[in-house]
Amino acid sequence: MRAVRRAIAIGALILGMASVAASAAGADRGVVRLRLIGVIDQVNAAYIEEGLRVAADTGAVAALIEIDSPGGELTSMDRILKAILASKIPVITWVAPEGARAASAATFITLAGDVAAMAPLTNIGAASVIGGNGQDLAPTLARKVTNDAVARITELARDHGRNADWAEHAVRDAVSASVSDALTMSPPIVDLEATDLTALFAAIDLGARADGYAFRFDGKPLPHLSGLTVHDATMNIGQQFLHLLSDPNIAFILFTIGFYGILAELFHPNLVSGTLGAIAILLAFIGSNSLPLNVGGLLLILVGIGLFVLELHFTSYGLLAAGGVTCFVLGAFALYTGVNVDNPVQVSVSPILIVAAIGASLVYFFVLVRGILQMQKLRSRGLPIAALVGTGGTAQTTIAPTGIAYAGGEAWSARSRVGEIRSGSQLRVVGVEGLELIVEPEDGGG
Repeated sequence: MRAVRRAIAIGALILGMASVAASAAGADRGVVRLRLIGVIDQVNAAYIEEGLRVAADTGAVAALIEIDSPGGELTSMDRILKAILASKIPVITWVAPEGARAASAATFITLAGDVAAMAPLTNIGAASVIGGNGQDLAPTLARKVTNDAVARITELARDHGRNADWAEHAVRDAVSASVSDALTMSPPIVDLEATDLTALFAAIDLGARADGYAFRFDGKPLPHLSGLTVHDATMNIGQQFLHLLSDPNIAFILFTIGFYGILAELFHPNLVSGTLGAIAILLAFIGSNSLPLNVGGLLLILVGIGLFVLELHFTSYGLLAAGGVTCFVLGAFALYTGVNVDNPVQVSVSPILIVAAIGASLVYFFVLVRGILQMQKLRSRGLPIAALVGTGGTAQTTIAPTGIAYAGGEAWSARSRVGEIRSGSQLRVVGVEGLELIVEPEDGGG
């Protein structure tokens, strides 16, 4: 047993050293590229936050956020803005590739970059504030939210020498601009147009945009970028899956499945439909941003533990255990916010630790359930107490006149019919009263 523990400890040490080495290997002072694609939700927000932190920690010269988004939730937008403004390295925002857009909340994020660029055939704007389902807000609430958004977007534009008047109209009047319009305004909406990364870095390395406004970060010129390696920081597989849930159609389907699953469980208890319903409802809440990722992850793990416990008490032929594993995996997806920069970077909860915990839980519950099922099988084969009459046994304690006897594979309360029976003596069951055996010595003596 000690050898096994020692081997596990050595293995964990090796894995830890390997993860540190992988992280260190990524620190070659290149540019880390993040992709903000699709609806802006809490998954995207966590991805950008973690990506900017990893970029700074691995020694990257700058971070590039490539944007193609129709906008999204304000709370998640605020998280991304704070991460960009608090970044320890310059952040370049680039609406790309050709045909992409930075609409609504993505307009704010584009204007927050130390350098803001657009690819050909892209557009930006239409940043009016609306409800989560696309509906107009109530008049008073609309004024409050709009004024707050205007103050924020105009400050972002002024701080980077960009067109604050247009930014205000983008929020109040939902105006939009193509890349050519964005660059011909005075001052421009964005700093430059670039077809690809080579052109983008070459334009930034000129040190200033066409009207002479200098590119700076913390009061200093931006570092030279041309020729540097670009490291793609991608979402981990869990984030990619959860980001799919931000689609309103998928969230609606999950809500529907959850509702009917729980309804079926109430009218016809079967454990399976209730399990599926609970998982679907939790995923729908996460996808609709009604439930924070960390809270949703913890709830999924708690549901998984509950399903494992139910597996011990109900015969589900492994369905409850399978649901528990699913909840554990989805909960781990929600809690693990690491990004992959070329090679996996170990951050937050280690994926190795997650897999090990899930594997250990499966083994533990498999052994436990198997043991309980074997006990139940043995117990089901056991004889009723009345059938013990005539069988032999052993006195576990002195029976004078009562004590404990072992018979039929179990210990029973016993009462001697003919005097004292010493501990360890052989005996015979001659009768039953309730749950008490009536016994006498096997040889007829005391």
